[in-house]
Amino acid sequence: MLKRWINLPELGWYSGDVHTHHPLNKEQFRQYAMQLTKAEDLHLMNVLQMGDRSAVYFQPQGYGEKYHISEKDFCVVTGQEEPRSEYGHIIGLNIDTLARDTARYNYYDLVFDRLHQNPETLVGFAHFAYGGEGVIPGLAMYAPTGAIDFLELMQNTKINTADYYEYLNLGFRFSAAYGSDFPWGSTVGDGRVFVYTGKDFSAGKWFAGLKAGHSFVSNGPALFLEADHKIAGSELVKSANERTQVTIRALSSHAIGTIERIELHGSNGLIAKKKNIHKKEELGLTLNYPVKNSQWITAMVYCSNGAIAHTSPIYFVVDGQSTYNRIKGPGIIGKLTKILLKTRAAETGKPVPDTGILRRIDQAIGWYEQLLQKN
Repeated sequence: MLKRWINLPELGWYSGDVHTHHPLNKEQFRQYAMQLTKAEDLHLMNVLQMGDRSAVYFQPQGYGEKYHISEKDFCVVTGQEEPRSEYGHIIGLNIDTLARDTARYNYYDLVFDRLHQNPETLVGFAHFAYGGEGVIPGLAMYAPTGAIDFLELMQNTKINTADYYEYLNLGFRFSAAYGSDFPWGSTVGDGRVFVYTGKDFSAGKWFAGLKAGHSFVSNGPALFLEADHKIAGSELVKSANERTQVTIRALSSHAIGTIERIELHGSNGLIAKKKNIHKKEELGLTLNYPVKNSQWITAMVYCSNGAIAHTSPIYFVVDGQSTYNRIKGPGIIGKLTKILLKTRAAETGKPVPDTGILRRIDQAIGWYEQLLQKN
């Protein structure tokens, strides 16, 4: 008999997967999705209709709350993975209509605007975890729109903290999410994103929590980050050199993976780490941390079998300044500008260059240049 090693819903944390595929246009398909969700103890499964320029796949009955499949505190919700092109795969969560424009397919900002007409909809980039499917040039181009709510930070066994930290150091705030890409990438339940909703679960609260960054991704252990008792995703306004109490708490059953170490990362790199010398199932770290300037912090736990978890950031704002990193920012901007210039050269070399894409690339480069000049 299966035995629960931890009850995260009792603590207000509910699991989800932002990226699965299955048709939902027949009752037996809908029942299958719900049974799979319950079997994996996954509280919110986002089933995405997928599209390309020529067709759509995995069609649902419809979009919006009317078409949610709910049973107690389990819910299946229709979303979209579209557009899908050389500029990345876009995920729309909690949508009330399909945003699809084949005539202007690569102009993602138009899709963002359409999706965000519903303030409860979330927009994110898929496959960020392994930098695949065009996400590298696409995110560099479209991050400056300010319309991105989350990134698929973890997918299966992959996690991409290097690029994540670079975008955080430019002042962007992207929630950490997990997507299995079932049935291609992995099995539903192999990993998940945990979102804080409080003791009472609803799909609406879950999406609001993810949008706010109250999340951690995991393929095994549980991980909690707090600063002055505020959870991941929170913003704390501080005076220069004011101290804050930062705590990390990681838990993992030995059957899940023995904790090896926990780490606290921030704008300028590794802040602190602690090894699990005594091989306990719980490991904590508390710091009286001085906040010298505006910055972000995030936590990570590593297990001996390779299982990991990572939180969304907590943000500190000092003197009204952004969390842009003045030391690392110029180098990051240089890197993203090179990516965009390479993308521009590839587009210019086509028999019929897309002037709309060229304009968007130039706008993005201009945005990064202005960010550099302001700081």
